[in-house]
Amino acid sequence: MRSLLRNQQPVFYKLYEGEEEIVDQYGNPLGSYIPKYSGLKSAMLCVSPNKGSSEVEQFGSTEDYDRTMTTADPNCPIDENAVLWVDGADTDGPWNYIVKEVGRWKNSAQYAIKKVTVSQYQAQKEEIEQAKARAASVGNQGEQEK
Repeated sequence: MRSLLRNQQPVFYKLYEGEEEIVDQYGNPLGSYIPKYSGLKSAMLCVSPNKGSSEVEQFGSTEDYDRTMTTADPNCPIDENAVLWVDGADTDGPWNYIVKEVGRWKNSAQYAIKKVTVSQYQAQKEEIEQAKARAASVGNQGEQEK
């Protein structure tokens, strides 16, 4: 039942590829790092409407998640570090879910996902801009001293 096409919806995701150091306009490292993600990809998954009762939860009652996603493809590349756009969220904006846990079986995969707020994405974006601005101001001071 979980792989019926009528129950599936498109889920957009980016996979975590590591961290990238922030550099200023001259290529100097600033000592701060940001997560680096792959390009935007999509998959058809069955997304639950909400979290079920603890008697039937695959991930237990102690996990911090809001919904689950399932697929009949056990080789689906989504992992615990992926970020998601679910329920038709605008992929040009911030992601609205993250993966908390993955449960794979020989013929399926299930994901525990948690809703996140825009402020977490915005805070990360602002941190990058502030680091670049600090580097630019330090670079400008150095040029003025010459």
